[in-house]
Amino acid sequence: MGALTLVAAGPLGSAQATDSSITPTQVQTGFSVSAYGSYIVNADRSLVSGPTAYSSISCTSATGKTSTNNVAAANIPTVGVAVTSVKTLLTTTGKRAEANSTVAGANLLGGLITAGAITSTSSADKSTTGAFSGTNRTTIVNLKVLGLPIGVSPAPNTIIDLKVPLLGSLGTITLNGQDKRLVNGTYQVSTAALRVQILKSGLPGLKIGTDIRLGVSTARLTPPQAGYLTGNGFSTKASLLNGLVGSGATAYAPVKCSGGTSTANVAGATISGVLTAGAATTNTTGILTPTLKVSVTNTVAGLNVLNGLVTVDAIKAETSASRAPSGGTVTLTDTSTFTNLKITGFTAIKASVAPNTVVQVPGLGEVTLHKVVKTSSSVTVTMIQIVLNQARGSLPTGSKIQIGYSSSGVRN
Repeated sequence: MGALTLVAAGPLGSAQATDSSITPTQVQTGFSVSAYGSYIVNADRSLVSGPTAYSSISCTSATGKTSTNNVAAANIPTVGVAVTSVKTLLTTTGKRAEANSTVAGANLLGGLITAGAITSTSSADKSTTGAFSGTNRTTIVNLKVLGLPIGVSPAPNTIIDLKVPLLGSLGTITLNGQDKRLVNGTYQVSTAALRVQILKSGLPGLKIGTDIRLGVSTARLTPPQAGYLTGNGFSTKASLLNGLVGSGATAYAPVKCSGGTSTANVAGATISGVLTAGAATTNTTGILTPTLKVSVTNTVAGLNVLNGLVTVDAIKAETSASRAPSGGTVTLTDTSTFTNLKITGFTAIKASVAPNTVVQVPGLGEVTLHKVVKTSSSVTVTMIQIVLNQARGSLPTGSKIQIGYSSSGVRN
């Protein structure tokens, strides 16, 4: 990808009919807002870190929503504490989506790039007249590139040649990368405070195509619809006690807000020192007419935890949610099943185990079977949840392992 380009600036007219007599509350729009602290990836994806401190709000038309996140310092790249926040707001002139990202400091490429606090903000507005407008803002304190100081508020889309003595031009640095665009009724404002792209070999440990981004925020206003479908599914995932991901979600498939299908497959999964799982598939489907309906099915063909301590021949996590387009009660279903579930020492535990059954398994930890969480608009099922009572493999005590996950919902 090249440097970010300012596609459009200032107010943009809505593709929909406008009515200057409506109130801010009556402005119709959907929201999709996100922010993260840092992200690094190689072209061959042999190195991936982040996105860190990821916050998001999506698939909703409701104002007054907020989401925040933070993460301690990361070593790849070397960055300080990252804090992010996103929100949807009702303003005096309409509705707004806003995203903020702050990184406490950075030391990149062995000191070739250093900075203090790095902050980006993106906001997108829709007024009572139907016009869109947006704001990008970046500040970088004590920024130095190749030892030379750079101003705290770089101009939009400033590109610096990463020209290293004796090595020549190795890539580019983009400061205050900005983008505004209106495509198919969706208005997007995004800001990347600092981005480094390696285009030539020469720096130890960095391959051609390495992409580093710090302080990224994105605000989107989407076309309104009668309701929004939500949910996702996956086969296995491990999270540390501090909330960081120890083993990413496998066979992960998200629900599409506006309907459609998505599928993900894996031949098998392993969480070192804890479990092995067989082939897994996740399917999501969603429709908006004649009713709003979403369903998520995750299947796992076999599970073995700690050399046979817990075994299952097959797992199906399956949920659905539906509602009339005009609103009203959301109907939630859970049709999840185990096939031949066994836990050593617990002969009473069988495939027909009751939802939300909790057992303390010696040498493993707290095991919740067929965990079900329902709200007025969503249902979430985790077929097996394990909280470790001792370190296993690379996972410390207190880590949470989820196996067979399905979540479905409908909301405004």
